[in-house]
Amino acid sequence: MKKSFKVRGELFTLEVPGGYADKIETGSGFLDCSLGTNPFGTSEKVKEKLKNLDIDLSAYPDVRYSHLRNALADYWDIDKESIFFGAGSIGCFEKVNKFVITQGYKVLGVSPQYTRYISDVLAMGGFYEAVPLQKENRFKIDVGEVVNALNSDYSLFYLDNPHNPTGQALRLREVEEIVQEAERKEVLVLVDEAYGGFIEKEESAINLDYDNLIVIRSFSKGFGLASMRVGYAVIKDQDLRELYRKVDLPFPISKIGEILAVEALNDEKFLNESRKRIALIKKKIINALKKEFQIAETHMQTPIMLLWGSGDTYHYFLQKKILTVRGSVFKPLDDSYVRLRVPEKAEELLSRLF
Repeated sequence: MKKSFKVRGELFTLEVPGGYADKIETGSGFLDCSLGTNPFGTSEKVKEKLKNLDIDLSAYPDVRYSHLRNALADYWDIDKESIFFGAGSIGCFEKVNKFVITQGYKVLGVSPQYTRYISDVLAMGGFYEAVPLQKENRFKIDVGEVVNALNSDYSLFYLDNPHNPTGQALRLREVEEIVQEAERKEVLVLVDEAYGGFIEKEESAINLDYDNLIVIRSFSKGFGLASMRVGYAVIKDQDLRELYRKVDLPFPISKIGEILAVEALNDEKFLNESRKRIALIKKKIINALKKEFQIAETHMQTPIMLLWGSGDTYHYFLQKKILTVRGSVFKPLDDSYVRLRVPEKAEELLSRLF
C-alpha cells in the first residue's frame, strides 16, 4: 500500500509498511552497518546478569514494572508516575499517536526523518508534513525554520533527537526553543530519543518541564538491548498521562527485559566508553570517506550518519559487501544516499572501500 505526504507543498509517496533493511544473507561475508545498534553490543555486566537469572517464566511481569520504574525515576530524578512503558520507542509512539491523531489531523516533522513514525501517522489517518532539511546545508536542522513552520493547524510536532538518518543532535536549549513555541501554538511535541543513550544525560529533553512535551526513550540502541524491546515514555502533564493510560495495554515488556534494563542503567561506564569509542571510530571513517562522499551534519558520539555520492551509493556499498540502510527508505531521498552505522572497528569498513 502507498500513502503520500507533503514537504512544503511537494507530494512524495511512501510505501506502507516499508522495510528498513533488505533481505540479504549477511552471513556470507557482509559487514553489517545497517541497523542503528551499539557497535560494541551489550554490557558485560548485563550478559553476566542474564546468565544467572532465575525467574518463574510462567508468571506475568509486575504490571507496574516497579523495579524498572523506580530505577528510572532515580536515574532521571523525576516522578515515577511520569514513566510509562512500551515495546521499544516504537511501542511508545504508537500509543501517543493513538490518543493524539485521528482522521485528518496534521503532524509536522522534518524531512528526511524516521520512516516508521511517518508510517504510523498515515496508518492512523493523519497527514504528515515536514520542514525540508537542505542538502546544501548538509541536512542540518534549522531551529528557526521549524519554529516558523509551527502553527495551530498541527496537532503534534515530531522530532527524533538524535536525528535519524543523519545522527545529528540538537542541544537542549534548541529543543526547548521549539517546545516553547509549540506551547504558544498549542501543539504537542513528541521528542523521540531512541538514540538518546549516545548523548549526555543533561542534554535530554527529559530535563525539560512543559505540559506539551512527551519524551520517549529506548534501551535498544546505546544500552545494547534491542532484542529485549524495552522502551519508555516520560510524561509530566497529568492530562496527557491519563490519555496514555487509556490506550495502554498491560505487560508491554518481559520480566527478563525489565531486569536487564535495570542492570544496564547501573553500568554507565559501558555507555560512557561506547560514546568515546564511537567518536574516535566515526572521526576516522569521516576523514577517510569525505574524499569520495559528502556527509551530513552529525553528532560524533551517535553511531549513524548519512552520506551520499554521485551515483548509486547503496549498491556501491553492497558490491563492497557492506550492508547499509538505503537512502530511498527516507523519503524524499534516493539510493544515492545511505545511512551508515559505524562498525566496531574503522578498519573493518575502510579496508573494504579502499
